[in-house]
Amino acid sequence: MAKDNAVKNTEKEKGDAASTGKAGLFFWLILAAVVVACATGGFALSQLLGGQDISAAAKPNTPSPAQEKGFEDLLAEQVNGNSPWIYDAMEPVLANLDEPGVTRYVRVTISLEVSPELDQEKGKAFLEQRTMILRDWLTTYFAGLSLEDVRGSRNLNRIKRDVHEQFNRLLFPDSKPYIRQVLFKEFAVQ
Repeated sequence: MAKDNAVKNTEKEKGDAASTGKAGLFFWLILAAVVVACATGGFALSQLLGGQDISAAAKPNTPSPAQEKGFEDLLAEQVNGNSPWIYDAMEPVLANLDEPGVTRYVRVTISLEVSPELDQEKGKAFLEQRTMILRDWLTTYFAGLSLEDVRGSRNLNRIKRDVHEQFNRLLFPDSKPYIRQVLFKEFAVQ
């Protein structure tokens, strides 16, 4: 009789172990499905909120025929042997920095190194027409920076890159960039 009870207890333990194994497998399958769903949702959310439009990135950056004709008028006759020219007719930009409780401002004077592909006379006239747009963007850009954002050579190089990229976007949308470099004539923080 004791033997029969021992056999029954052993069979019962085997049945419990089998059901526990099935429950454990089920748990891991559910966990894997949740992880995959979360990863997929996170990727989709990041693309939706901050990702680049894949369809826009896949399209080649070709100017419209009207813009292409307008830029062709600005191009120089002979490019070979010409060196870049400097546009330094921009007035200084003065902007308050984003510093709570303290009045700090930055005064910046910028010169632009322009590609020799752009005719110097026509290019200067083109840039003079758009100087107010550039100054407005610069004022807004510097007003959004803090004192820490304008300290050090690393930050100044980042600012130059940002200004360079945005000027090319503002001046030559959907076209080859003709601003080669942004140069600081003056950069004073007080």
